[in-house]
Amino acid sequence: MVFSFIGMQAQQHVVSGTTINVVLQNDVSDLDEVVVIGYGVQKKSLVTGAIAQVSGEELSKNSTVRIAQAIQGKTAGVVAVANSGQPGDAVSVRIRGVGTNGDSSPLYIVDGLPLSEEGIDFLNPADIASLEILKDAAASAIYGARGANGVVLITTKGGKINTPMTVRYDAYYGVQNPWKKLDVLGRDNYIMLSNEANINGGFGPLVDPDGVYADTDWQDEMFFEYAPKQSHTLSFDGGSEKTTYSSSINYYQQDGIIAKGKSNYEKIAFRLNTVTQFGLLKLGSNINYANITNRGIDANNRYGSTGLTQALNAPPIVPVKHYNDEGIWDGTWGNPFDDIGVGMQEITNPIAMLQYNPEAKTRTNKFIGNFYAEFDFGQLIPVLNGLKLKSSYGQEFSLGNKDTYSPAYYLDGTHSNAVNKVSKHMQLWTKWNIENVLTYTKDIGSHHLTLMAGTTAFKEEWEDLSGGKSDVIFDDFEHAYIKNATDMESVEVGGDYTEHTLQSYFGRLNYDYKDKYMFTAVVRRDGSSRFGTENKYGVFPAVSGGWILSQEDFMNGLRNHIDFLKLRASWGQNGNENIGDFKYTSLIGNGNVYYFGASKTQYNGTSPDGLANPSLKWETSEQTNLGLDLGVLNNKLRITLDYYVKSTKDWLVVAPIPALVGNSAPVINGGEVENSGIEIETSYKDNIGKLKLNVSINGSFNNNEVKDIQNSEKVLSDGKGGHTHDDILYATIGTALGVFHGIKTNGIFQNEAEVLAHAYEDGTLIQPNAKPGDIRFVDQDGKDGIKDEDRVIIGDPYPDFTGGLNINLDYMGFDFNMAWYAALGQEVWDATRRYDLVGTNFRSDYLNRWTGEGTSDYYPRLTVTDLNGNFTTASDFFIQDGSFVRLKNVTLGYSLPKKITDAIKLRKVRLYVSAENLFTFTKYKGMDPEIGGGVFDNGIDQGIYPQAKTFLGGISVAF
Repeated sequence: MVFSFIGMQAQQHVVSGTTINVVLQNDVSDLDEVVVIGYGVQKKSLVTGAIAQVSGEELSKNSTVRIAQAIQGKTAGVVAVANSGQPGDAVSVRIRGVGTNGDSSPLYIVDGLPLSEEGIDFLNPADIASLEILKDAAASAIYGARGANGVVLITTKGGKINTPMTVRYDAYYGVQNPWKKLDVLGRDNYIMLSNEANINGGFGPLVDPDGVYADTDWQDEMFFEYAPKQSHTLSFDGGSEKTTYSSSINYYQQDGIIAKGKSNYEKIAFRLNTVTQFGLLKLGSNINYANITNRGIDANNRYGSTGLTQALNAPPIVPVKHYNDEGIWDGTWGNPFDDIGVGMQEITNPIAMLQYNPEAKTRTNKFIGNFYAEFDFGQLIPVLNGLKLKSSYGQEFSLGNKDTYSPAYYLDGTHSNAVNKVSKHMQLWTKWNIENVLTYTKDIGSHHLTLMAGTTAFKEEWEDLSGGKSDVIFDDFEHAYIKNATDMESVEVGGDYTEHTLQSYFGRLNYDYKDKYMFTAVVRRDGSSRFGTENKYGVFPAVSGGWILSQEDFMNGLRNHIDFLKLRASWGQNGNENIGDFKYTSLIGNGNVYYFGASKTQYNGTSPDGLANPSLKWETSEQTNLGLDLGVLNNKLRITLDYYVKSTKDWLVVAPIPALVGNSAPVINGGEVENSGIEIETSYKDNIGKLKLNVSINGSFNNNEVKDIQNSEKVLSDGKGGHTHDDILYATIGTALGVFHGIKTNGIFQNEAEVLAHAYEDGTLIQPNAKPGDIRFVDQDGKDGIKDEDRVIIGDPYPDFTGGLNINLDYMGFDFNMAWYAALGQEVWDATRRYDLVGTNFRSDYLNRWTGEGTSDYYPRLTVTDLNGNFTTASDFFIQDGSFVRLKNVTLGYSLPKKITDAIKLRKVRLYVSAENLFTFTKYKGMDPEIGGGVFDNGIDQGIYPQAKTFLGGISVAF
């Protein structure tokens, strides 16, 4: 008899009695396991596309609420960057580079239902059984229209047949702190540098150097030390002969490390998965409900009133509060205008603004369900054995309510609100997805064939309703209802609606001969409501093949050295339609007002909101992939190599038009970008005595290059850094998509002679306003001084290399896990200081400013007038190395011995301690080098909400 189980080593025993005791050992090879490939599964050894798999066990080791962040460093070619460290904020995920100047996020499929990254926040990492990432076109082409940026398949846990109920309680509690503070100036140094800047600008001292002032550390005031973070999950799994089930209830709560009580996230989620077999009919369901509540502050906004930018720029000599002679707060707050006589526009007392800023709470209720029926024709008609029909219906219903209350207050002339106000914003998202998939599997001798064909109908709708009113009779958030406001003339209402539909037909052929030669062909035809009748449908094909050389006879001489060797090749196309709705036509807007006659009678009119483009068509991504899978040392050491070229054509872009057109620009097709790169994944699994070892290393190099832009300038630009720093992200033919664009610098003028020497041949000064101590800029075109035409590429916000190291050890009940992540070769634009304002605080490295010949060749002299444009010129002075290596997670756990758990009537007890973001190695001088975002706002630090260093302890108990 042969005993086998997935993940275990098979054993063969001769039957010599009535009882056979077998204990299976862990198998270090996983080639016989199956992976999810989209509308089905496939044996891992037979996969011909580029598919990466991350186990649910790996994901559950992170305490993040966002699944997308949990995959960081787990597989090559996938870059997951947090947009901020604020609880619940989104994550920017890019698979094999940025292929579009629009939304580059992948498509997420959760138990068959397509969702966005924002839409999967209901998931609990502990509920995930597996996560597959479809990276190349051959793997993702089955999702055609929306697979251009890759596909992430998420499968949640299910029960097992004939298994008694297992009840599990998993919980952790931790505390969070900032992993670093920026070194800014204290009182004395601030007074010295501020006065120096004022005097150099031709004015008197900014503040009295002999005055008595506070010495406030605004970062300490804003940070919430030991902010709590916790999760509690109660799960139930099991099954009978015909029915399996898996269910869980999860509570997650996290406070942010900035602005206590103003930045937090809370979620209550329920999940139930069931499968029941009724003879030839199988019925299944995946039901999820989540209630999410979150509050937030400005996470990366230099003009924000509640973000970290306030703390970094507020003068340290301003007190938080004013106190009387008895040391009791007199009810007034410190602010720059009243305390030092300097008005600073948006910058004021950070703590007061947290108190007075409109308080908002967003509550979201989500219902996500997927129901399916699978009919096995072979059980009804034997000749149809292998033929199955699966029909499914998926639904997402999400209702969001945002309540906002703005109190009445007066802090200074710039920061005040005469009348309090309440507003409410309700949004409703509904999605449904209907699929019918017919699958036929047939083995003819050594030939194995699987045919699949299906149809999909998808629709999503969004509508919102908003209202507001002033003069609330209660001065607190708890009673902030529109009914409690009295000013009828202040009433505001609004509303909107949009919809999006897809209709798709698809098919796939999987063939292999002797588990040695593999071939796959895929085609999908999608129709989208986002395109007009001329180009409503797009067809996306793909083919791939594989050859397991290690099974060939000519490899016999290498069998002692090579256990598994497979070559893969694929080609395919995918589509992208992420442009918003109804861009092919002109919607009619009614927000136009005109006054006629001497009496100025008001009339409301309607007009098109933008120019139509009925010829709009699909953005298409074409990708070629070559891969190699190698197993040596009895498959303990596994190596996967991939080389890819991905070309995205017919970008969906907004066309630049002259203002005289008098309307919004249309969306057009125009442009091409190519991503090419190499990915490598290496893993080593072994059982050394009682030690179980699993180590994996992955890394990827990606090169992004724009091949074409369909406008007369051949340029795309956007993105704002500091004051007057516009269009700092740039793309043209030959560059990457969205690189930093600015003026090159060449040190500091050390004396007047150097200023005069920086001139044209006719003696005209290149920088006529420069003085010793100012920055020397490079005049690229050699004429007309320093101007926008002298801008060049000065940095790239995308890393050249990303990689991860993951170590898992198990020894006699102890388990140890460590995960590292590295992103190397990218730059960050540091826009944290408000150079446009007089009196803002400085980073401590400005103590190294130029004060005389030879004192500095990087930091210029300080002056409030800045006639040379040291700080108003968008230059590489603001570019910093953003490379970093981060210890994402380290965990040490211990599972109680079986004799102890048996004695206390428990199946398993595991205790563990964990730390997240424990170490970060970087040269970046800002708060956090990890800054996500879209194509034209990526990598710009405007006071980023940093990720937290977390320490937590947890327990897992199975009953």
